[in-house]
Amino acid sequence: MNGLLTFFVLPLMVSAQSARTGGPTLWNHTVMDKLKHELLAHYDKFTRPAHHNNTTVVNIDLNFKHIDLDEMSSIFTVYVWAKMLWNDEKLRWNASDYENINLLHLADHEVWQPDITLYNSAQGSEIDHYGNTHCLVYDSGQVLWVPPAEFHAFCQIDLHYWPFDTQTCSLTLGSWTYDGEQIDLQIEEGEAELEMLHNNSQWEILSVEKKRNEKFYPCCTEGYIDITYTLTMRRRSEAYRTVVITPATVVILLTLAAFLLPSHAGEKIILNGVTAVIICMLLLSFSERLPEMAYRPPLIILFYGSCLTMVAFALIESVVVIRISKNYSAHPLPWFIKQALSGWLGTVLLLEPPPSMQPSTLGSMGEEMRDNADDQHDQQHIISSPIGLSHKDWLHFATAIDRIFLFTYVFVFLIMIISFHI
Repeated sequence: MNGLLTFFVLPLMVSAQSARTGGPTLWNHTVMDKLKHELLAHYDKFTRPAHHNNTTVVNIDLNFKHIDLDEMSSIFTVYVWAKMLWNDEKLRWNASDYENINLLHLADHEVWQPDITLYNSAQGSEIDHYGNTHCLVYDSGQVLWVPPAEFHAFCQIDLHYWPFDTQTCSLTLGSWTYDGEQIDLQIEEGEAELEMLHNNSQWEILSVEKKRNEKFYPCCTEGYIDITYTLTMRRRSEAYRTVVITPATVVILLTLAAFLLPSHAGEKIILNGVTAVIICMLLLSFSERLPEMAYRPPLIILFYGSCLTMVAFALIESVVVIRISKNYSAHPLPWFIKQALSGWLGTVLLLEPPPSMQPSTLGSMGEEMRDNADDQHDQQHIISSPIGLSHKDWLHFATAIDRIFLFTYVFVFLIMIISFHI
């Protein structure tokens, strides 16, 4: 019964009090509420806050917080605090009429805001870059809005010198619907603000350039204003040195080591095969890290691709040399080759004199002719015969081929290192 009385009597008491005071009792009715109510009573946030023949000047600046670059999708991501300042002629008041209040906090959806959009956005139809933060409105009509923003922009990435590359990406901001006679974008003088930039483990910002542009499009006679921020970044390559330089050094040494083995050693084929497998594994690893690029492919890919080709030729050379070194035929080495190897060519290749010209040929070549324990008896028989002397000449010739390929590969690798900047 008491509950029913409270339900019916309390509204009657409130109505009676309202009738005595002349209106409803507003428990939160302050001067700030009065100011906000009078400012926004007939305010249209969808209409530009100026006369149609007046230009709204918007000062814009970006305070960079963090950057990221996705090489696979060629998308540049930037986290900033966007600072925008403009004058709203409909949000002016006399501070003395409102107890000297000269600053009002309004939500971003309550006032007009310039439709500043990222022109080279990679987000498709989603163009809401800014967070929902309040605006600071001053009695003079100035509106300051500093929302956190996240921009995703397309960037033409050049990975030619990966991982020692430098990338240049840009952000182009402008009004989507207003031309330059309606909204004039201005930038603050001086360098871009980077003091709040978080330390990036992968990229180092070298420079940030900002420029105001006025462009004319075929559709319209009026010019459109945009602000372009151009960022130049360098990849922090310290962690990549072990991943790139060390394997490249190992591949070069293994390829050259195959030519230093005895010409009749079958391990030459095994060593070249292992080197080829290592290169293929590295190329597969890089294919997962890097996108497929038809324009200026990474030099590291070209380097390992060239190394794989060179190892293939080295493998063929090893087969030929082993075949020559195991030539047991009675045919002697052609005299002009023997003469060349005993002359200046042998000196350049750092070869010993041909076995046929050494005084103790038969005794000195006995140890070199042993491949393994299985054919030791056959080799001793060959060495002690006239055929053995011819065989040693062919071994000398096979060694000369190894030396020619060794010096050629050293020269080619030096050229590749200089060209590819590895």
